[in-house]
Amino acid sequence: MSGIPLSQTIFENLVAHLAEVENEKNKIFDQYFPKPSRDRYDFEDLYDTYIKEINDLVTNARKSNKYDFEVPFVIIGSMVEVRDLASQEVFNYRIVNPSKESIGSGDVSCLSPVGKSLLLKKPGDKIEVNTPGGLIRYKIMSICLGEKVG
Repeated sequence: MSGIPLSQTIFENLVAHLAEVENEKNKIFDQYFPKPSRDRYDFEDLYDTYIKEINDLVTNARKSNKYDFEVPFVIIGSMVEVRDLASQEVFNYRIVNPSKESIGSGDVSCLSPVGKSLLLKKPGDKIEVNTPGGLIRYKIMSICLGEKVG
């Protein structure tokens, strides 16, 4: 990830986001996975990897003068455009923290099957999501962030 260009705004927001996810880690685990379980262990692994990847991105980023909202992979707070590989329909999802007070249309919790499958993926990646309605295959078309992450 060495030298990935990030705008100053995105860089600063990622630094704040990293501190936030590290501070909220135990709260999220205790609230959503109060007892030891396979789901808790799996999400702990994903969350630890998530923190490491964000830390690596921030540590190795090259600050850019460009004013854009691109990031190299899906993080909490990002808008992700995906294409359903079966129907060719395009969907836009915003990955949100499960503790977010107001979840709107298109918001997907990072704890949901779709959210977990998208985290840390890159444009062009294909994912499979097991949902109650069956297996869905998506291709990630684009990823961007708003002014504020998370």
